[in-house]
Amino acid sequence: MRSPRSRGRTIRATTAALLATTVVAGVVVASDHQDTAFVEFNPRYDVNDVYAFPGSSPDRVALVLGTSSPLTPAGTPTARFGDESQILYQLKIDNTGDAREDLVLQVTFTGGPGAQRVHVRGPAKPRQVGTANTLLRSEGGREVEGPVNQVLGSADGMQVFAGPRDDPFFIDLEAFFRILPDRKPESGPLSTITQGPLTFRPAGSAVDFVRGLNDLAIVIELPLKELTNGQQQRFGVWGTTSRARTGGAS
Repeated sequence: MRSPRSRGRTIRATTAALLATTVVAGVVVASDHQDTAFVEFNPRYDVNDVYAFPGSSPDRVALVLGTSSPLTPAGTPTARFGDESQILYQLKIDNTGDAREDLVLQVTFTGGPGAQRVHVRGPAKPRQVGTANTLLRSEGGREVEGPVNQVLGSADGMQVFAGPRDDPFFIDLEAFFRILPDRKPESGPLSTITQGPLTFRPAGSAVDFVRGLNDLAIVIELPLKELTNGQQQRFGVWGTTSRARTGGAS
């Protein structure tokens, strides 16, 4: 396994962080699409959704981080994650109940459109906690690496998929922005929406704005015991994207 080119780079969190607490038997959904002008115009930094699902067997769990939404199906072949020299994607795990990460899964990408590769490090204890994050060392830790749009890893260990998937979130965005116009985007037709009725349209006339659109999904399935502290089958999970800066800790 190659050594990370980013060793010694300190990563500063600059965008969204989504928090959810999950029990093995449950399904948790969190969403935060394009919540600032920065991520609207830099969608690779956006954290859309964080999911925690039961895995392929009772002793496994599947974590999903969605980003770069919406992508039109026609644009999917050229869609790409941010390069590791720019963006660090992370899933952070709290298994002690103090709302601080005890473990992290770090995901980086290299290569251009049609030839990107994903590199997953962890789960491992972070070298730092909070908004400053340093890339995990390669030595002694679990890693999965390979092309995007393929299932990587092993069925009894960690499996990884990174690539475009249909956005599963149902929302009538026009109605949403009439209720909360301060959350509307800075550009495009939805940016012109003003205050309206403080209610969503009924199910028969609601429009699922993201139907048929894709986002870029990072999916990691692994044994549950690797995320819990051995005392309880419960943990918190949230996702972050971070922007690289030069210098800092080694």
